[in-house]
Amino acid sequence: GGGGGAAEGSAEYKLIDLGTAVAVAAEEGEEAHLSMMTITDLEFAGTPAYAPPENFNNAKAMSYASDLWSLAATLFHLVSGQLPFECSSVAAAAASIAGDLDAPAPDVRDRASEEARAAIGNAFAQVLAKGLEKRVERRYRTVDEMATDLYGCLVARGEGLYSAFISYRVASEKFHAALLYEVLNNTITPAGHRVIVYLDVKRLVKGQDWEQGFCLGLLNSLVAMPLLSLGMLEPLAELTGGPDDREDNVLKELLIMQALMDHEGSGGRLRSVYPILVGAPTAPGTPGHPFSGNFFADGSAAPVRRLADRVSPPTMRAVAAFLDKNEVSYLDDSLRRTVAQSIKDLFAVQAAQLWGSPDLTPEDIAEDSEVALRLAKEPPQPEMSLGQLRGLKAQIRALVPGIHEVIDRAFLAMQAAAAEPRGG
Repeated sequence: GGGGGAAEGSAEYKLIDLGTAVAVAAEEGEEAHLSMMTITDLEFAGTPAYAPPENFNNAKAMSYASDLWSLAATLFHLVSGQLPFECSSVAAAAASIAGDLDAPAPDVRDRASEEARAAIGNAFAQVLAKGLEKRVERRYRTVDEMATDLYGCLVARGEGLYSAFISYRVASEKFHAALLYEVLNNTITPAGHRVIVYLDVKRLVKGQDWEQGFCLGLLNSLVAMPLLSLGMLEPLAELTGGPDDREDNVLKELLIMQALMDHEGSGGRLRSVYPILVGAPTAPGTPGHPFSGNFFADGSAAPVRRLADRVSPPTMRAVAAFLDKNEVSYLDDSLRRTVAQSIKDLFAVQAAQLWGSPDLTPEDIAEDSEVALRLAKEPPQPEMSLGQLRGLKAQIRALVPGIHEVIDRAFLAMQAAAAEPRGG
């Protein structure tokens, strides 16, 4: 199709329903022609070559996950020039796509030409493989989850970066992090920057290498936003600064952030750390309900007084190993930061406060929404009701203007650093 309005010498790409492009398969025979056509009847709706297994087996089971399958199949075809499954006829498509539900999709690199294969990264191949899982429960759970992994492929190639990195390592903040991501991701700052948020969905999944995702996110983000709460601080207060301390991932993450900020030439892109102070949920019938309480007044900050003013050797060794492994340069003083100092340094910078919002109206969260269903299935500690979650969402949305301001300043700092002449 024409690119109407594109500048001379430029290319404009448009992704359309491939069901309209049936002519390309016409000479392959009527059956192949039909498998590439969009069908609409009571039993089947869609283009067989790009239809998920549930479309063939039980059309009533179609959901957003079905669209993610079709997107993965489309990307597979665009990149490799081949369809992921045998689709010489409608019957062949049904058998290859919906037959053996445990048969994995082929690796996109095995279907691509030699020239194209060299440019396909392992991360991108894994995204397509997960998107083409035949069983719905094995696919991406949300569109945002798939989009995050696809954008991560660009970041890994040096073609993109994240505006903000949401940092949390304790289960009590999982809904805070999820709502912050939902409210902030893909918003536009006053300076016109689209906010791309990194929220590592593997951080608390048993058996997953959280450090790999953490590395990709933090080293390629402009702003890090650690969530500071009672649930995050209590375990830190158990560290004594002695050789028998456990290696603490929360402390490790904070120390790496601060090491990146200590040394502008570290090699990371981090330009700002913007902590979010999270108070405890207020109980029904108490002032402030259903909103979160004051972090400093409700006891959430109490563990700070018990933090050891000593370096925790096991965690600090892990920090040094991480920085060395990822070829990040750092100052020696960064490895001398005590447990107490790691938190006090966060209190010393500008921080967002998740309280003090009497004029807010709780936001709507449907009872059958994903976050509400997760709340019922995986209740946090301390417990939260759906009403408290609605209040929390309103409080988080009130933080967005301040976060936007920090992101815009970080972009300016990055541009200023890029414009500075480099010494020879």
